[in-house]
Amino acid sequence: MKLIGLTGGIASGKSTVRAMLAELGADVLDADAVYHQLLSPRGGGASPLARQIEAQFPGVLGEDGVINRRALGERVFTDSDERRTLETITHPAVANEVGRQIAALEAAGSQIVVYDVPLLFERGLEVAMDGVIVVWLAPDAQLVRMVQRDGVSIREANQRLASQLPLAEKRNKATWVIDNNNDLDSTRAQVELVWRSITG
Repeated sequence: MKLIGLTGGIASGKSTVRAMLAELGADVLDADAVYHQLLSPRGGGASPLARQIEAQFPGVLGEDGVINRRALGERVFTDSDERRTLETITHPAVANEVGRQIAALEAAGSQIVVYDVPLLFERGLEVAMDGVIVVWLAPDAQLVRMVQRDGVSIREANQRLASQLPLAEKRNKATWVIDNNNDLDSTRAQVELVWRSITG
């Protein structure tokens, strides 16, 4: 089985590329989706991970057992120490669940698994991959997309971008680069080329 990393930056278009790879036959795992699953209320109450986060960041957990992600984001994106504290709680939980899912896919005979993870290089995960795809977008376009998509201010968008490695650095570390500055047909053509390289 080949394990391929997929990363990029906030609003760079990873979800679009991930969907295209799934259409081509990859089994895909999304770190953000796993995180949201682990945060989802269980049995009418907060999940174990949500309770851990609330213990460290009081006031972000609602009575319905749901984490107020906007309130949590405002705290961690403006304070690097707070962000690191959150990561020490969430990253091991996500890694354990992703490891379990990868093992299950391999046991089921999966040939290619694509793991979509925003902080792949920041966490040194590339060493465990058979190759890494980086979705590239020009910084100005990335900023505009983030403001439009997430409804945040330019200041907030820049704070979030500062929490990740610049896309230029990620591009330099990539096995394959998908330039997502143009239309969907251009992106799809590049994804198909990368897929042939992976499967060839």
